[in-house]
Amino acid sequence: MSSFSHFDVVVIGAGHAGIEAALASARLGAKTALLTMNCDTVGQMSCNPAIGGVAKGQIVREIDALGGEMGKCIDATGIQFRMLNSGKGPAMWSPRAQADKKAYQFLMKLRVEEQENLTLAQEAVEELLVEGDPVAVDITEPAPEQRPRIVGVKVRGGAVYHANAVIVTTGTFLQAIMHTGEAKTVGGRAGEGTTGTISDCFRRLGFELQRFKTGTPARLNGRTIDFSSLQIQPGDDDPSPFSYLTDRITQTQLPCWLTQTNAGVHDVIRANLHRAPMYSGQIKSTGPRYCPSIEDKVVRFADKDSHQIFLEPEGRHTLEYYCNGISTSLPRDVQERMIHSIQGLENAQIMRYGYAVEYDFAPPTQLQNTLETKRVAGLYFAGQINGTTGYEEAGGQGLIAGINAALKVRGDAPFVIDRSQAYLGVLIDDLVTKGVDEPYRMFTSRAEYRLLLRQDNADRRLTPLGEQIGLASPERFAQLRHYETEIERAVTLLKKTRHQGQTLEDWLRRPEIEWPELCALSPEVAALDISPRAQQQVRIETKYSGYVKRQQMDIDRQARTQSLKIPGTFNFQAVPQLRSEAREKFARVRPADLGQAGRISGITPADLAILSLYLKEPAKMRQHSADA
Repeated sequence: MSSFSHFDVVVIGAGHAGIEAALASARLGAKTALLTMNCDTVGQMSCNPAIGGVAKGQIVREIDALGGEMGKCIDATGIQFRMLNSGKGPAMWSPRAQADKKAYQFLMKLRVEEQENLTLAQEAVEELLVEGDPVAVDITEPAPEQRPRIVGVKVRGGAVYHANAVIVTTGTFLQAIMHTGEAKTVGGRAGEGTTGTISDCFRRLGFELQRFKTGTPARLNGRTIDFSSLQIQPGDDDPSPFSYLTDRITQTQLPCWLTQTNAGVHDVIRANLHRAPMYSGQIKSTGPRYCPSIEDKVVRFADKDSHQIFLEPEGRHTLEYYCNGISTSLPRDVQERMIHSIQGLENAQIMRYGYAVEYDFAPPTQLQNTLETKRVAGLYFAGQINGTTGYEEAGGQGLIAGINAALKVRGDAPFVIDRSQAYLGVLIDDLVTKGVDEPYRMFTSRAEYRLLLRQDNADRRLTPLGEQIGLASPERFAQLRHYETEIERAVTLLKKTRHQGQTLEDWLRRPEIEWPELCALSPEVAALDISPRAQQQVRIETKYSGYVKRQQMDIDRQARTQSLKIPGTFNFQAVPQLRSEAREKFARVRPADLGQAGRISGITPADLAILSLYLKEPAKMRQHSADA
């Protein structure tokens, strides 16, 4: 090969996980190669043309706060912006944006192409090159002194990319099969192929693989939709950007439209369930329970007369519409009858039919909390290969894997985010500790400290960490320092200024008092020159200060009781007081500390108490065992 064949980090796959991984690695100084089967599909949105959503929007803000790219890209290419759950408390607010699908893809490709230290290449990876025998490694045993390590990848044609770290972000392309009714096609996305040889390679290396399935709905020609009979859904009047580096959203927004299924649609579906791959037995793998196909909705919610459908424009320069809410793998003729029975879609032309795709994934309990595999040193997995779903979850994992691969190459300590610090910490801890039995999607309910992990404060939580490792730019960190100064000035003023015997801080805690009312009470506040965002942050922190303090106390208490570290060489089999099930689960997950050990499914308080005592006083516990 050419001189480009030697790299610090190689990333396989240029979807949302691969892009964030490659950009993070390169920005941290690692010479990085991003390999994709097709350079024309870098950053492609395979399913819905949107970024963010409930809990997902928080993840995008966190990616941005650390120095990632997703938030900046959607701000530049979004066509509609909405803050979801704005009628609820701030912990539930979640930004979401419709994307100009092609503009987003092309801008992401440009960001990759212009990044220093990063080489984009169209290559089909066929084999991972490893020194040592991973199959001989028992990942349930204490970590060996020298694990086998990754040394590169071989691509179609026999060329080799040598590397010190490899990040696999293959999405839904591992031995993928697409289903539309009885028809089956090899491939992970319509019109594209699969990466079956990598699955074979993983198995040879001793990795466990399982199968998941996901699906996508039909796309329609907007010229043939009767919008006059549909309910319009506009964007926010004053849209909130995703990136903390974006001052404001200025582009014109496009509306979405709302319709629904009906009894006639449901009758068509029920009459053809025997032709649906999920019900005929053609598909045997598990799909996402929280995002079911329309076939599943009709069966599981038989008492419902209708289900909402959001018609989402795919861009400014296309009339193609995405039918959010009717993901399906029914045959083409059934999809035609189903679509044409829906209000507003009676004469709609289907441009692309819906389909389901089955693919291999690697159960994520085979990973450390850095996303490095336990079996092979320097090998990282990120995105849907870990059993997740969604662009945002993929991008977040890619960012963390890219950071850790670059840090490992230069010999620095790994970067691990705690559950109490970010949704990204919740996501990764859930994956590596609990594993998955269905495609994983982030929800606010998964984060026990969600009042602290709001979308509005991700930069305050994470940008200092990004600056410490060298990923957050000087511009970003300077902006944060200015913002913190604004907040500090406002908080100081509210604490020291009184009105009718009470501090302005006390006044702001009242439900009926907002910033304009506070300005009316105090000329000093009215004269305070701070940004609207700083005003909002002071308002939220003040009104919810009691809840925030209580949650922070919970975090501190948990940290004191559960931060006991578990050495990587700890032998769980040598703790006879533990139940055999507990020994087996501890050995498989290999928790890093007592807190993670307690989150393993099936572990009891008694198991934790025994483990804690053994970690604190191993000699005493061994003597107790001998006496017994």
